[in-house]
Amino acid sequence: MEKAKRRDTYTAILFLAGLIFVLGYLFAGLMPKMGGFAAVSKPGHRSYAETQTLRGESLSGRNLHAMRNHLAAPPPDLSGLPGEIIKFIDTSEKNLNTYLDRDFAFIELYGGAQRLMGRSIIEDPDPQYTVVRLTDEVLGFVNLDAEPVDMEDRAREMIEFARRVRKECDGVHTLYIQAPSKLTVFDLPEGLTDYSNDEADQFLSILEDSYLVDTLDLRPAFREAVESGDAEPEELFFRTDHHWTPQGAFLGFQTICEKLKADYGFNIEKEWVRNRSYTKTYFDGFFLGSMAKRVGSLYAGMDGLEIWSPTFATNFTYTVPLSGIKREGSFATTLLFPERLVDTNYYIDNPYSIYSGDDYLLARAVNHNNPDAPRLLILRDSFGCALTPFLAIASSEMMAVEPRAFNSDQDYMIEYINWLDPDLIIVINTTSSLRVDNLYPYLPTGYENKMAALQSETEESPEDISADTGSVTP
Repeated sequence: MEKAKRRDTYTAILFLAGLIFVLGYLFAGLMPKMGGFAAVSKPGHRSYAETQTLRGESLSGRNLHAMRNHLAAPPPDLSGLPGEIIKFIDTSEKNLNTYLDRDFAFIELYGGAQRLMGRSIIEDPDPQYTVVRLTDEVLGFVNLDAEPVDMEDRAREMIEFARRVRKECDGVHTLYIQAPSKLTVFDLPEGLTDYSNDEADQFLSILEDSYLVDTLDLRPAFREAVESGDAEPEELFFRTDHHWTPQGAFLGFQTICEKLKADYGFNIEKEWVRNRSYTKTYFDGFFLGSMAKRVGSLYAGMDGLEIWSPTFATNFTYTVPLSGIKREGSFATTLLFPERLVDTNYYIDNPYSIYSGDDYLLARAVNHNNPDAPRLLILRDSFGCALTPFLAIASSEMMAVEPRAFNSDQDYMIEYINWLDPDLIIVINTTSSLRVDNLYPYLPTGYENKMAALQSETEESPEDISADTGSVTP
């Protein structure tokens, strides 16, 4: 009995020591505003070419390297924790999560404790943002309360949208591209279920039965790249974020170019789609992805970010009309936003937006080196940020629209398309986006659900909604 009590005391002390260790990290400088480019550069003091020469060691500093070394070690076996402590953690988890977002320090502290305990599932107050460990260091989102969604209505509405576009927009064709999610190349732990790939399969099968919507599924190319050894899964998706990496986006670009060349008469130069035609500059350990922001860097670690830039000559004018942005010059100085890596706040900023700048309602890239190519209009989710700069190379003008910011119905979308006058419309979404109504406000169900949500919000706080319901003027 005395030995058992002594063992319980030791394990309790170890647990508390672990929490103190985590807390020590927090107050030793591991919190946001620690760096990004700020450690080596200030805005306006360095050109983009200069910042390309900087390496991860300079950017992240010794503290981040020490943290990653700590995270690389296997978590201690804490299965012998006193029952009272385990009961406290289990019963207070949801309450803790409710308050974590109010203070980043608590996210770090809580995540660090979960890491020490070896937890592989971190439940979130919003069940669709529960974080799960897919492999040792790769995280994913899983919705523990999700049920399968029938994609029949959404597919039929997409077909009807394409029919209207063909009829009312001078015969413009619609190409639906299915982007992959992490679960294309990673598996969920046993006992967990995700329906997004099944929903995408159903959606595509209905579209393929219609001559009005052409389709391209990128998932087979990703699976083949992994199975053949051409790419590791961790190279195609960020470890701590739900987006694909620039390498993953480029694989998508290569696959799309094959389609554009074969079926739409695009002239695709070989150097545009060759991996070796791009310089890659890797910055180590200062990207806190969407999943890591919910569980903390002590649980998730930090991602690196790779910047791809063509070695061949490029010349663009990139404009975002509603934001007053106009940039002229090469791919690197127009379609990339390296200033997004300066003075990075890990929890607030999104370094992924170095590609394209952000999820703007409308962004336009005129390619002065390819004036005779077709003009592309791309309706996309955030996966398009890393993809659209590459697509700008293959087109005379690439126009990207973020539908979530498009507060209007299908009639206005048709008017908008006629104003933009594209040669081809590409709709590209990842598998998990198919059930998100806000991405499809130009489809009847998506629009109706969006308006119903706005009406509900208006009834609760009418003074905050007036600016959200206005239409967007081209």
